[in-house]
Amino acid sequence: MSEMLGNQYFMARNYVNAIRELEPVYMKDPQNKPVRRKLIICYVQTRIFDKALDVFHSLVKDDVSFITSADSVLDDCPCDELLGEYDETHNFTDEYEFNLSHGMLWLYCDANKSFKYLKKAFKMSPHNEKLKKSIKIIDKYRKSVHVH
Repeated sequence: MSEMLGNQYFMARNYVNAIRELEPVYMKDPQNKPVRRKLIICYVQTRIFDKALDVFHSLVKDDVSFITSADSVLDDCPCDELLGEYDETHNFTDEYEFNLSHGMLWLYCDANKSFKYLKKAFKMSPHNEKLKKSIKIIDKYRKSVHVH
């Protein structure tokens, strides 16, 4: 398993195989920020929302700006592309999945939109501590950079 091959799969938007390659890298080095940033997207795209939130929360807690500073070209961050077609191509089981996935992906592009979607998700799952803590960190980040 290799990070390089996982990155190739990620760039090709083959998220299932990217996960297969990147998960062992993450397990070996849970502090690897670029791998975590890609895994969040992979998990959301493959509808593995519990793992997406776990990795999302860990990266937000460690360094929220690492997500917000993702460059769509240099980091091959597909968020602009994904969010543009997301509503049309994904059928969500419920409003919670919709808001959670949008909240996680929007953080790559717009902290305000991320915050709004995550707050909606939290209203539907008010006992989710990881979500609650992530929202607080994102809100603090938004206020520190004056993203209102």
